[in-house]
Amino acid sequence: MDTERSVLRIGEVARRTGVTVPTLRAWERRYGLLNPARTEGGHRLYSDDDVEHVRAMQRLLNDGWSAGAAAREVLREPEPVTRLRPVPSAGDAAADLIDRLEQAIDAFDAPNADAAIDDVFARLEIPRALDEVILPVLRRVGEGWQSDPRVIAREHFATNTVRPRLQRLLRGAFRSASRSCLAAAPEGEDHDLGLLASSVVGADAGWRIHYLGARMPTEAIERSAESLRPEVVLIGAMHREHAEAFLGDRPRFGGAAIVLGGTGFIPSDASRLRHAVVHQGPISEFAATLERAMAAQGVV
Repeated sequence: MDTERSVLRIGEVARRTGVTVPTLRAWERRYGLLNPARTEGGHRLYSDDDVEHVRAMQRLLNDGWSAGAAAREVLREPEPVTRLRPVPSAGDAAADLIDRLEQAIDAFDAPNADAAIDDVFARLEIPRALDEVILPVLRRVGEGWQSDPRVIAREHFATNTVRPRLQRLLRGAFRSASRSCLAAAPEGEDHDLGLLASSVVGADAGWRIHYLGARMPTEAIERSAESLRPEVVLIGAMHREHAEAFLGDRPRFGGAAIVLGGTGFIPSDASRLRHAVVHQGPISEFAATLERAMAAQGVV
């Protein structure tokens, strides 16, 4: 590549295209979509051609292409992307991604599972990716674990495949947001993947997330809230007994709004804590729940 024409840092490519830096790096690493030059110090520099490749990739993804097929087409096709042939609907593509991810998990095939997850997040916005593919797959993989011990192994494999990706999305989110949310699962609660996924949706909506994770004593959450002063405290519980124990502690988070989520909480729990709302519905609506919590607190 002509290094004189390669003058853009990856952050600038992300700014021009609206594609996040982690996704750009994944497209470069997995599909060779970008072809950066290197400075003497080893830093990557990108060109206007790389920007056009990313934009062409976006157009194909919006038309329903899988990430791998779209990248191959962009790198092969000499004609404008707008003249490319039609492809299956986005709904069909989501079903295909579900099948691919389930097959990879069933076979304990980590490389193909990673590739399928790459496609999911490249094809769909984060809330839709979680609602339409990732979480349905995790629910289906976990069905029947009581009667088949093999399901437990697949469920753990699936969780351990998805969790690092969600953690990377959370770490790579915009950090200078003006509003923050403290997220934790109460003491005794081991299952925090739904909490993590909700936190990723919040971060994608522009919130700064302080993620504490599973099995957090109420006092530790209270002290963290006192130190960090978040606008919202998010508590996620899958089991009713852990939710009841948390509510029984009568937690106090200063003036922060509180969002209660997960199957452990029920709608009437909102009345048991000041400034509390209960999230119900798909995870894609979680950002709206954060706004509802702020409104219930009197902040708009």
